[in-house]
Amino acid sequence: MTLCLKRIRGLNKYTLVDASFLWTEPHSKRLKMRVTLQKEIFTNTVIQQTVQVDYEVVWQQCPTCQKAATGQPQWDAVVQLRQKVTHRRTFLFLEQLILRHNMQDNCTRIDSHPDGLDFFYGHKSHANSFVDFLNSLAPISRLDACQLVSHDSKSNVAVQHHTFSIEICPLCREDLILLPKAYRQRMGGLGPIVIVHKVFSSIVFLDPSTLRAGEITGTLYWTHPFQPLTNSRQMAEFYVVDLQPTGVVNGKLHQAIATVCLSHEVGQGREFIVQTHLGALLNVGDLCKGYFVSALNVNNEEFDKEENLPDVVLVRKHFPSQISRRGARRWKVKRLEIMEPQGLNARDREEREREAEEFVDEVERDSDLRRDINIYRDYAPRPAVREDAQDDQDDDHVPDVDLAEVLDEMQIGSAAPIGEKRFRPEADQGAADLE
Repeated sequence: MTLCLKRIRGLNKYTLVDASFLWTEPHSKRLKMRVTLQKEIFTNTVIQQTVQVDYEVVWQQCPTCQKAATGQPQWDAVVQLRQKVTHRRTFLFLEQLILRHNMQDNCTRIDSHPDGLDFFYGHKSHANSFVDFLNSLAPISRLDACQLVSHDSKSNVAVQHHTFSIEICPLCREDLILLPKAYRQRMGGLGPIVIVHKVFSSIVFLDPSTLRAGEITGTLYWTHPFQPLTNSRQMAEFYVVDLQPTGVVNGKLHQAIATVCLSHEVGQGREFIVQTHLGALLNVGDLCKGYFVSALNVNNEEFDKEENLPDVVLVRKHFPSQISRRGARRWKVKRLEIMEPQGLNARDREEREREAEEFVDEVERDSDLRRDINIYRDYAPRPAVREDAQDDQDDDHVPDVDLAEVLDEMQIGSAAPIGEKRFRPEADQGAADLE
């Protein structure tokens, strides 16, 4: 009733005494209201009159639907996010950060491209907020463009499309880097062979042989950019033959001298002695992932000139049984609704699914990574873990996600009736059943 009364013009000149609705047919799209008004025309002379006001309900489309009905583009700004690498690890992690901070709420559509993603927005301000969000997460370079779509000179109204081209630096976690000499001098002689330890608005490098770390800002990197020697896809699997701690400690990192060999050359006598930062994680008989530097075939002149480079650089501990126990996980990560390109073949789909599974494996074994993303309980039925997989899990101590880190997603129309058990996690047999 308040909305209807506000639409009566000149009502503020009178005193409203009474207002009530009159009965109309339910589907007539008509509203009738009886209004009683008063007004003083002379001194101590008041006139009161009751009038009937008729309203007509007219359907109206929202601005987005109006653009769709008239064939106009439904977006005013697009953020083209790109990274020139051969994998999608960065975008999988970025996808989780977007979901954690609800940055997808103002996005009208997300398109997938071979080198990245396109985010479409209905307003330029929403795109600017998203660009600022990206700038706080990774070293980026930005190019802006504006295209005039239409212009009405009489009403001075113009429709413009704004494009923000964002490129993320090609350095990712666990990449092998040969630092240029200018950066080595700036970081106090770090390197020359380092691995990428962390990536946010700055890039943190780690020398695994000395446990020294160095950091450069994203602005400095884009002033003199450089490419990694190789990425995590080129890592080889090594077997730890012997391990001798040196006593050097830097936070969670413990230096050790490890004797390793390729996992398929165990017992053949070809072994390598390497200084590693994984002294607190590795034991004799474990498997680990690293780079076989002496066997790298890269097109880099500085790499060919360097001398006294290590033969092997170890990066992380490897858990082979993670693959066999993927289906038994009781947790999951959410995904964005991304429109895949129409020409995507079956091979590319399988590759993207494999990268997504490898990212979940990385989330499972890296507790620092789990602090930045949301993990939810998965109530879907899961197959039982095979006995051989369970034995492997007990042997190599596969890391698991603690129940305290898992969020309980809101269920609308729960699959399980109230009072019926959904599941009882094996790691929490003493906890109460979830109802």
